[in-house]
Amino acid sequence: MLFRLGVKEDPSEFFNYEAELEMFTRGLRDNVTRMIVVKGVRRIGKSSLIRVGLRLAGQRFYALFDARAVPELTVDTVYNVIASGVATLLERMGGPSSVLSKLVKRIEGVSVAGISIRFREKKPQALIELMEALGNVAEEAGEKLVLVFDEAQEFTVVKGFDKLLAHIYDYHRDLKLVLAGSEVGLLDKLLGKRKPTAPLYGRPYLEVSMKRLDHDKSVEFLERGFSELGMSWPRTYMEEAVKELDGIPGWLTYYGYQAYNTRSHKEALKRTLEEGSALVRVELERFLAPRQQARTRYLAILKCLSLKPMRWSELKTCLETAIARRLNNAQYTRYLRELQDYSFIAKMGEEYQLADPLIGHAVKSVKV
Repeated sequence: MLFRLGVKEDPSEFFNYEAELEMFTRGLRDNVTRMIVVKGVRRIGKSSLIRVGLRLAGQRFYALFDARAVPELTVDTVYNVIASGVATLLERMGGPSSVLSKLVKRIEGVSVAGISIRFREKKPQALIELMEALGNVAEEAGEKLVLVFDEAQEFTVVKGFDKLLAHIYDYHRDLKLVLAGSEVGLLDKLLGKRKPTAPLYGRPYLEVSMKRLDHDKSVEFLERGFSELGMSWPRTYMEEAVKELDGIPGWLTYYGYQAYNTRSHKEALKRTLEEGSALVRVELERFLAPRQQARTRYLAILKCLSLKPMRWSELKTCLETAIARRLNNAQYTRYLRELQDYSFIAKMGEEYQLADPLIGHAVKSVKV
């Protein structure tokens, strides 16, 4: 069902992105591809693409490490997320009597109780040995084992995480990496883009980029979703929803879900905008928290772009008018780059625009 909330795993519930899905599954099956990178703004469907792709590729062995599984990623919670992902894999591979369980038990600083895994010590060496254990299991099984880091850029809170990935890439040929990220600029930094001294610099990878749905595909998504539910929904309602929510599948899904529950277009759109904006506000406040000195300027940029997409010079003029002072170009460019790195804004051709239409709604209620 298209309007089912949550990450999709059934191919029948995955809409569009056929080319991206085919590219991803081909990369999973291809023994030459060592790393796959999935990029796209928040709520575009990256996690669903990965899970559907794993299923279509017939990938039996994989471990999912999802940064969104905890409210905030710290060094401690990163280790917990990794332990949880390996524990789920352990259960699929035979539980306490499996080869994986025996290998993990040998790692100093790691406890195994049944199918539960815990790091007693948060040390990089324990992570390295855990990856070696996974590599050994994959080699013995004669199959590739896929390690999926969802919102991979968040894991860099652990010092040396990029070195760990480079170690896996270079020394464990039976482990395949999948890195997904919404904060595209930060993900590029993790990959060492344009930085020869970075651990992952120069390692080839397959990039799968997910773009928002265009207008026609967005309307088709809603039409198909309502058809599945046996609902006759006016085209004018769907057009208005697409105008407000753009081509972000996550928001379109939420609107369809609310429309099914309330049977009211007005109420469904209202709830989607309100609840979606609340989520975006949390993400925005998290970005602004360590940037209090420039908080007003970041918010002014977002408010300017909530009016319309703007070119570099037009946006600079709008910003300077809002804050009533002139800025040098280097400083202004740094603000834009930061907002792009965290995927709050995107550059389309010569114009900057909000990466998610609900950012415009959220920024109205954020205190300066």
